[in-house]
Amino acid sequence: MGGCAPCGGAEAARKGTVTPLADALRDLGLNGDLSHGGRWLTLWGDRFRVFVVASPQGGYFTWCDDPGERTVIFLRDPRAAIEHGLGRAAERRPGTTTTHP
Repeated sequence: MGGCAPCGGAEAARKGTVTPLADALRDLGLNGDLSHGGRWLTLWGDRFRVFVVASPQGGYFTWCDDPGERTVIFLRDPRAAIEHGLGRAAERRPGTTTTHP
């Protein structure tokens, strides 16, 4: 599914960012940038950046940079939100050729 390097969750733990989103990132063995106290995650999917944001009311919003996939999806589980975002960023759409560096 995602094309991220491992250990980002471990780095977040070393920085003292212990949130459900940081835990899910670590459990998945993915690398990403946590900000806003561990409530906002940015990581690269196979073709686009993926964003996962913790909602103040509970649950997680996820979306990606793919112009055809910018619909925000709400999921209750942080791991499911990360996996869903990475899956959308990996899908091949006709006429879409953008890739990340």
